[in-house]
Amino acid sequence: MNSWHGRLEGFWRALLRRRRQSTVFALHDVGFHGDRYLLGLVDGVLRRAQAFVETGTHVGSTARYVARGYPHIMVYSCEPDVQAYMEAQANLRDCGNAEVYNMESPRFLQFLHDKHPCLRTSVNLYFLDAHGRGFPWPLKEELAFVTGELPAGYILIDDFKVPGLDHFGYDRYDGDECSLAHISDSLNPRRRYRLWLPKYKERTSRHHPLRGWVLIDFGDQNAFSLSQNLTEKVGVVGLSGLAYQTCEA
Repeated sequence: MNSWHGRLEGFWRALLRRRRQSTVFALHDVGFHGDRYLLGLVDGVLRRAQAFVETGTHVGSTARYVARGYPHIMVYSCEPDVQAYMEAQANLRDCGNAEVYNMESPRFLQFLHDKHPCLRTSVNLYFLDAHGRGFPWPLKEELAFVTGELPAGYILIDDFKVPGLDHFGYDRYDGDECSLAHISDSLNPRRRYRLWLPKYKERTSRHHPLRGWVLIDFGDQNAFSLSQNLTEKVGVVGLSGLAYQTCEA
């Protein structure tokens, strides 16, 4: 009897483990949490970008979405977790314009820009999403590299604390919040910045609750402006030190 109970318990544990893994490593057919307003904003940026650089591939949902939807640009991404990286490799196998590396993001960014020096002068979208739980966040190092090495570009940070809008979820870990206060001293003070932030309340994704984000537009690239259907959903502010300054979109 005890042996039978042990086998049954082992079966259920294995089943739960497989279910957890299938959830953790689920591949979605759309990137950026499927947030339709964020997708609209990203579309406007990617139409003018020369490359998409992502940190924190996970299983490659966003990288695959961008590679398939914008075949004119190269997609580069990194994932330090070996199992997730292998899943991402398999999911990106049919994307000829995508490369994924099994690296931590600070080393990946240095390696990538040394391998492709043209990235230092092109206007790229950097999607910084390697700030989950369980390890030190590389966000400060990533921002210092991008704004220090490039004269202009776009940076999208996921799971960001939106000031005054608590209905947007954001990441917290070991006393840190993914917020302006956390990142501001890592931004190159010699650059000019505009911050694009969400200001909607309705749920915008089929498979994910509302998560905060910020798009940082820096340098002297051609002025970016919102499509008309986003002007009531996304706000823009200037950044001076730690203070937000309201701008016209």
